[in-house]
Amino acid sequence: MSDIASSVWRTAYLSALFETDPAKMSLKIAGAQTAIAERLNGAIEIGKLEHEGIEAARERLATLKAMPVEVVKLAVTTGDTPV
Repeated sequence: MSDIASSVWRTAYLSALFETDPAKMSLKIAGAQTAIAERLNGAIEIGKLEHEGIEAARERLATLKAMPVEVVKLAVTTGDTPV
């Protein structure tokens, strides 16, 4: 397995996975799907573990595409809270 070849689709996938802007989400998902397709059609051999990772990523991307984006905002504590 080529680390460079696998890192391209993984980076695109993680970018889609952690996108919080609904306006950018579909573009990130499409980019990740394209990167995965390029990896699958590339000349460099894909090992079993990477292939499993690709299949899991494809399933998760399909789920993300079907779900609306919901952003969860975390509360920030400042330390001024009485004990």
